[in-house]
Amino acid sequence: VTALFPLMGTADKIRDRMAPDAPKTLDGMAYMQYATYFDLGIEMQLEEDYQAIRWMQENVVGSPVILEGQAYEYRWGNRFTIYTGLPGVVGWNWHQRQQRAILRNNVVQERVDAVNLFYTTEDINYVKEYLEEHDVSYIVVGQLERIFYPGVGLDKFSQYDGVLWEEVFNYGSTTIYRVLEG
Repeated sequence: VTALFPLMGTADKIRDRMAPDAPKTLDGMAYMQYATYFDLGIEMQLEEDYQAIRWMQENVVGSPVILEGQAYEYRWGNRFTIYTGLPGVVGWNWHQRQQRAILRNNVVQERVDAVNLFYTTEDINYVKEYLEEHDVSYIVVGQLERIFYPGVGLDKFSQYDGVLWEEVFNYGSTTIYRVLEG
């Protein structure tokens, strides 16, 4: 029975593709150019994240901290930290809780909540303090952030463009901002 698994499992895995039209390649991001993802009942075109992640891979130097919306385990969250290797403010929630098991039980959740508040708040003083406290260099406002954080909190990104941050990349509804120093 064990010998059948590679044969039958491989065939099932080949048929179970997120984007059947994607080329069969060793490029682990190629599928994103063809795939869609649904969350909270809304469809996201992963092509937007693909273009933004490629921009970061080609243009960001060093290991600056990036901020992106938080999604719980096995959803489309942490896609920029995963595909760029750059440090994020939280990381993958469950992994962080496992690695920090000796800390207070809610320390990681508090950080997740703070990310959520950053995207939803209109309190610009909180935003400034948050950026400084976590040494954030880049902020992602993509489809996921627009779905997870609808409302006036996202208006701050265009309002403070050129003041607190500057738009460095835009593709579709996905924007990356670089935090300005000082």
